[in-house]
Amino acid sequence: MDPDEPRYAATARGMVLDNNWIVPFFNGEPRINKPPLFYWMVACSYKVFGINEFGARFPSAMAAIGTVLITYLLGKRYESRKSGFWAGMVLISSPLFFLVSRLCITDILLTFFISASLYLFFVEYTEKNKNMPRKCFLFFLLGMVFLVKGPVGVLLVVLTILCFLAWMRDLRFVRKLWYLPGFLLFLGVICAWGIPFWLSLGTKQIFGLITQETTGRIIHGYAHQEPFYYYLPVILAGYFPWSLFLCAVFFNIFKKRTVLPVEEKRRVYFFCIWFVLALVFFSLSRSKLMTYILPISPAIALLTISLYRWEKEGIAGKSIRWISWLSLGFSVALPMVLISTMSKWVPANYTMPTYHVVIPVMILFIVAPTAFYAIYYKKGFLSLLKVYCFTHGLFLLAVIIFVVTYVGTFRSTRDIVNKSHLYETNDCTLLSYAKTLPSLVFYSDRNVIEINPDASLQTANFDKGKPIYFVMTLHSFQKKKDWLLRNSFHIVDRDSAYIVLKSEK
Repeated sequence: MDPDEPRYAATARGMVLDNNWIVPFFNGEPRINKPPLFYWMVACSYKVFGINEFGARFPSAMAAIGTVLITYLLGKRYESRKSGFWAGMVLISSPLFFLVSRLCITDILLTFFISASLYLFFVEYTEKNKNMPRKCFLFFLLGMVFLVKGPVGVLLVVLTILCFLAWMRDLRFVRKLWYLPGFLLFLGVICAWGIPFWLSLGTKQIFGLITQETTGRIIHGYAHQEPFYYYLPVILAGYFPWSLFLCAVFFNIFKKRTVLPVEEKRRVYFFCIWFVLALVFFSLSRSKLMTYILPISPAIALLTISLYRWEKEGIAGKSIRWISWLSLGFSVALPMVLISTMSKWVPANYTMPTYHVVIPVMILFIVAPTAFYAIYYKKGFLSLLKVYCFTHGLFLLAVIIFVVTYVGTFRSTRDIVNKSHLYETNDCTLLSYAKTLPSLVFYSDRNVIEINPDASLQTANFDKGKPIYFVMTLHSFQKKKDWLLRNSFHIVDRDSAYIVLKSEK
């Protein structure tokens, strides 16, 4: 789906076809706003599965599975296999994590490497016997974090570790973490790509990459500027219903802080700092997207599963029951609100069948009676957790099948490219109106020239001796219809979102 997925997919395809694994290119120009690790993984996936949507999305799916596995290992290590399993299920049934895990974007891969880094740190911190290979692998994972997101990702991991150690009044442990061979490995991972990249493009581009991903996004916010509180509703909706239970978690941590065992304090403080610091870190950044917050996902799952452990030990109090009834109220209200407001948010302009929306919403009606049974009769948090994991997982699967796949066709030019056979058209010039559509670059397998709304075709910089194909939205076509006729364009094909025109002039 436009805009991000096809940018990554097309850039990785260029690496495979041009055999240039150092400098990423998109639409004929260097794309240096991100380090190359994600492109490399997608390109390797293309080598195995071919250049297609499945190959583009496969690395993200594997990273999501890896993140669930790390969550399971953390839950298992500090409680039991049962806790680890249900922590993983909480993560899978979180809407934001589930839906983004199938997209060809970097955020899930970053979440995996950040989670793996923090997992290794916590194992090292809690184990009596320190392990040099484990330290070495921790530095290696930090190098992977850098190659996914640049210095911002490494900064988040380091700040989380330092804040946790400061909270535990154990900053001296930083000296125990230091391991020169590991640090050299960290530098080696970065330099293995950084030096060839520097030799290819020069110091200016290296500096540009670092400043764009740090001061550019965090301080100046050159793109996606949102208010400070942006992530609060994102967490509430993106991790529902588990976001509601976080209130009970924090309430119990504060109320029972004097009676919690030392080992329990250490666990929950680590997960709390992981969650709170990442939330504050990304909230302070001027540039915000909902997917940026994904690194908090394992922390939310592990904090949620703490309620099950506290309930067993009799230290949870009544807060779990109150939040359970509140979540039931939301479960009752949500499908009713969606049904009553369907006419306002279903994309009627794209002739989306109503049943594509009704089926997932109807599944939500299953949630309320089953949740009520779990709360009123079973009277245990684990029973309610199982109900929510199953029903929300079923709902999210239905959303993928009936809604996301269909709506995705209107955020992508795939259908119109296939319908008009643009990918088979040789020796032509391909234009897009007002902005370059990344999906058009990916599916047509050619560079696309952007034509500004006030530009003249005569002054535009492209080969006018070739046939010209023009792709635009139907809305733009209606506005520029007269202009297109004056330039001798005629309609080749159209669908419910896009139109393709051609000029032999």
